[in-house]
Amino acid sequence: MRISVVSGIVLGLVLGAACIGLYVWRHQGTSDFVTDLVMVPMRDGVKLQTVVWRPIGAGRYPVVLSRGYNTTGPALAKPFVDAGYAYVGQATRGHAGSEGEHGVADRFFADARDGYDTLTWISEQPWSDGQIAMYGKSYWAGTQWLVAVEQHPNLKAIIPQVMNADVWQCGYRCNGALSLALAAGGRAYSQDSMAEITALGLQNFFRHLPLITLDKRVGGTRLRGAHELWEQYVSHSTFDEYWQAITIRGDGQDGKYRKINIPVYLMGGWYDYYAGAAFTSFQQLKKADPTRDVRIVINPSDHLNRVVSGREFGGHAGKDEIALATRWLDYVVRGANNGVEAELPIKIFVMGINEWRYEREWPLARTQYTKYYFHAPDGTRLGTLDTHPPGNERPSAYEYDPDNPVPTLGGNHSVIDGELASIIRAGTVDQRPNEGRSDVLVWSSAPLAQPLEVTGPIVVKLFASSSAPDTDFVARLIDVYPDGTAYNLTEGILRARFHRSIYGEPELLVPGTIYEFTVTLQPTSNVFLAGHQIRLHVTSSNFPLWDRNPNTGHPQGMDAEIQPATQRIYHDRAHPSHLVLPVIPATTDSTAVRLTGAMEVG
Repeated sequence: MRISVVSGIVLGLVLGAACIGLYVWRHQGTSDFVTDLVMVPMRDGVKLQTVVWRPIGAGRYPVVLSRGYNTTGPALAKPFVDAGYAYVGQATRGHAGSEGEHGVADRFFADARDGYDTLTWISEQPWSDGQIAMYGKSYWAGTQWLVAVEQHPNLKAIIPQVMNADVWQCGYRCNGALSLALAAGGRAYSQDSMAEITALGLQNFFRHLPLITLDKRVGGTRLRGAHELWEQYVSHSTFDEYWQAITIRGDGQDGKYRKINIPVYLMGGWYDYYAGAAFTSFQQLKKADPTRDVRIVINPSDHLNRVVSGREFGGHAGKDEIALATRWLDYVVRGANNGVEAELPIKIFVMGINEWRYEREWPLARTQYTKYYFHAPDGTRLGTLDTHPPGNERPSAYEYDPDNPVPTLGGNHSVIDGELASIIRAGTVDQRPNEGRSDVLVWSSAPLAQPLEVTGPIVVKLFASSSAPDTDFVARLIDVYPDGTAYNLTEGILRARFHRSIYGEPELLVPGTIYEFTVTLQPTSNVFLAGHQIRLHVTSSNFPLWDRNPNTGHPQGMDAEIQPATQRIYHDRAHPSHLVLPVIPATTDSTAVRLTGAMEVG
């Protein structure tokens, strides 16, 4: 969800004040750009720094707009201009050269109206043909979701990448927990404080309690603007009016997806934070309007569309986002007969066999949801998984101590800051270092006799009790290779006080009482090859990706007190804890189209 100063370079170069005015940008390509930097006024008089890139010469063009922390540059603009589009990059309030006193503290809240005003301005320019699409990842995608709901008549399509339209469900918070490493970056610390943090140690920094004063831990003073975001993310710990104002949900109170009446192309990665969010948006948009052109493409990439390292995915696992975008825009905006219409709407990379595949729907209609039950007759923490319901078995217990949390090893998240690379990174990492811990339960299948494909949403049903009034449950799905290497596929968390619903009022636990918890993991697509094992970890922490639950039941983020909790996972006839896998049968189905070689865009 956040792009750091360094990572933002991927999206383009920030243009300085010296760029103001009209000039020609010479580059190696098919054409030269005319580039104009303009301060575009919003309805309240605030002016936003905006850069226009367009081909030389008179003409009216369809426009691609990106709105985010900066105005971007030729690296992003050039492919769109070469494809015959004008490209507009705009820095949102308080960023780069844009005005706005509150800056980042206004993030998201001003973006619907500012985006609307910008679309109106673009539609009135002599170089615009009135057809506008939006493009971008992370916060640049969040600005698309928010303005799309406003139904501007000139907005014809959006291409949101790696961003949850529901920022409460998974973003700066995740199923009730605080996304600590993500939310703290640039809010509780900055580049200016990195020397002090380095001396302190990031692990020690993140261990600071109470969380509400984490931004005071370095420097002794609050960061201008950013500290307001940090306070908001920590203090708004339920689905209150703060999150409701900037969240798009389908069913229920507002049905905002019904207000998005344009084509949408979703892009993401299995190892980013928002693969599940992308498929939720896909489903909700199709539910609201089955005839709408909605497409999605997912591969084993991180938040910046980099194929993750560690596990081998072959030589064609990447995706060219801009090439995919321009080809799709040619179809939905220009009406080009370029073959897009005939393609199925879902493109996924199936890990394990390392193949691209087209699909028609999500979840796949041919899915066989299969329960893999926990077994450990003697209550050991090292148990087995199989499809047979358990009998009378003792519960498996462990102690979760917030002072000694399970460390983050890779995973499905959007923490991309270089400063955190030493302790947290997205992607595949051998999970065996955590398997020896006494607070990690390990459930493993027998080695598979035949390959088994798992593609779709994944949940874990836990029958569990805790000695604490609040705690966390974390689950992680793993592909174990014959040599023992245990590569993580996907993970999820549930803060126990939200066991009824993350959108309703929290309810503390009665210590010692057995509850049924549903832990939702990010979706995945993976073939467990013959000889591999399916493995599941169950624990209560993943630090510093998520904040440590202090187990006290006190208001979240305000607590300096921590206490251990004894957790019991039940796996007996009356309490059959299990993993639900979306198994895809090995038979050929006409609704799927297998792609060989590199990702096809034309």
